[in-house]
Amino acid sequence: MSRICFSRLALFAAIGGMASVSAAVAADMQAQAYKALPAVAPFSWTGFYVGGSAGASWNKADPSLSAVNGPVALYFPADIPGLNAIGSPGLSGTSAIVGGKAGYNRQWGSFVAGVEGDISWRHFDKTVATAGSPFLTFPVGTAAFTTTVSTNWLATIRPRIGYAVDKALFYATGGVAIGDVKYSNSYVGFSPLGFGSEFETAAVSQTRVGWTVGAGIDYAITPHWVVSGEYLHVDLGSVSTSGLVTTGNTPTATFNVSTKLRSDIGRFGIAYKF
Repeated sequence: MSRICFSRLALFAAIGGMASVSAAVAADMQAQAYKALPAVAPFSWTGFYVGGSAGASWNKADPSLSAVNGPVALYFPADIPGLNAIGSPGLSGTSAIVGGKAGYNRQWGSFVAGVEGDISWRHFDKTVATAGSPFLTFPVGTAAFTTTVSTNWLATIRPRIGYAVDKALFYATGGVAIGDVKYSNSYVGFSPLGFGSEFETAAVSQTRVGWTVGAGIDYAITPHWVVSGEYLHVDLGSVSTSGLVTTGNTPTATFNVSTKLRSDIGRFGIAYKF
């Protein structure tokens, strides 16, 4: 019986030793295989890129009217503030924005700096009609305005500063914004001193240079393709002009008119990184 027990113990010991050796060999082979795998280089944001973007532009225009009497007054001074208020309506609206972009980034550790330029099409064209009786001394008098503000394109040139977390880049941006702004107004009225209908038209179209600021995130889905989401606030400043109010008699006035145009833009993009 003792011989049988001894044999069994010896067999178990041999099996255990073989298992230990097998485990050690397997662990060593696994370690060697792991060492043989090529090291994965971290993603680099350095390089040029080109792409496109699409989104929405929330636009707000603030027209302003300032009526000034001529040598022979057309309006009583007390009536002018009410006239100005009717001729200064607010306009707002949303438009699509689609365009192309190109830029360059340079990375130092987690810090990334670069510059981006883009040009986009957007069609904002808003018209509003306002009317009332601002003439305190002549309640039956009327003043009616038609005001239009529009823009069709926008371009920006912006430095970008960001922080990279491997394939994600969080950045802030700001720079120059360039766009077209068109403004027009027309007026038909009947005031106490006019002794007849009054008419005025004014229009201006300019390419404006303003500013923009915003933030966004880029994410590399492959070594060359990058998707992005971005918000920009754009201020194109104001455009101004003036129009002469004509009547059937001597009294005259001038309407000095202007409008500011600001936009909040949200858009998604895709770019190819070289």
